[in-house]
Amino acid sequence: MAFIIRRFYSSVMEKTVMISKSTDVFENLALEHWFYRHSDFTNKSMLLLWVNSNCVVIGRHQNPWLEVNFDSAINVRIARRNSGGGTVFHDNENLNMTFFTNREIYNRKKNLELIVETLKSEWNVVTEINKREDIVIENMYKISGTASKLGRPNAYHHCTLLVNCNRELMSNLLKKREKNIETNATVSVTSDVLNLTQINNKVCINRLMTAVGLQYLKTVGNKTTTDQGFNYVTPNEQTFPGFNEIKNEMESWEWRYGRTPKFNITVKCNEQSVILSVKSGIIENVVTTCNIKLSNLVNEKFNMNIVEEIKRRLETIK
Repeated sequence: MAFIIRRFYSSVMEKTVMISKSTDVFENLALEHWFYRHSDFTNKSMLLLWVNSNCVVIGRHQNPWLEVNFDSAINVRIARRNSGGGTVFHDNENLNMTFFTNREIYNRKKNLELIVETLKSEWNVVTEINKREDIVIENMYKISGTASKLGRPNAYHHCTLLVNCNRELMSNLLKKREKNIETNATVSVTSDVLNLTQINNKVCINRLMTAVGLQYLKTVGNKTTTDQGFNYVTPNEQTFPGFNEIKNEMESWEWRYGRTPKFNITVKCNEQSVILSVKSGIIENVVTTCNIKLSNLVNEKFNMNIVEEIKRRLETIK
């Protein structure tokens, strides 16, 4: 009898669309992780929609010094997310979507198809899903990248949609500058990108949120669904107990830089070279081909200023 009751109860799926009021990347990433960690998606699914002000978000297993052009990132926040995949640029003309489900019914292809259908029905924008599960136009121009986190019992798939983002700033920020890094970290794959407004200038963030949200709520799966509608949320400790702890971790140097996979970086000048071995963001060894003393760098937090200083010192060697 208990088994029959459980089957009856689980035949109904509750669906909700959440829209974050925040444009702070660390607040939104923390909110996303809070839902992943604390929600029960046994009989419900959720779509979280969010927009960030200017920032670069690297994948969980990436090296920021390999992915980000720090010369252009002076006033841009750099964050590390919990999912894998490559580096992305966010601004207020880029829509982020996170699809939460139980691991057993995780299906990111279905989520992407929902977006493709919405763009076609609302704006007659024809897109397709490529082999990497990016959404592309004309099988060439990327408008959406995708990544996921699969746990037990919860999972999520999140993706972006380039509406009218600053492509020039994005290009400058993601222009790889350091070539002399040896690492096993995940390396981003460069793609040609396009804004949706370049195809149809009537596409805008607010209307896109509404259209995708409505399509999500009406999509029928294998279970009867109950529509819980749209809900605006402000990420904070009062509403989401434990939120501040997650946000503080997301903002910390230890998470953003200290979680970088081990790497070696070689600095060359005037036929001389210096190799820095970096683990958890900390310089653990220095090897040089010259007699300049750099042992003081051991146990220091790695940053690009150190590389520039080494270059200046190597330039003095005749």
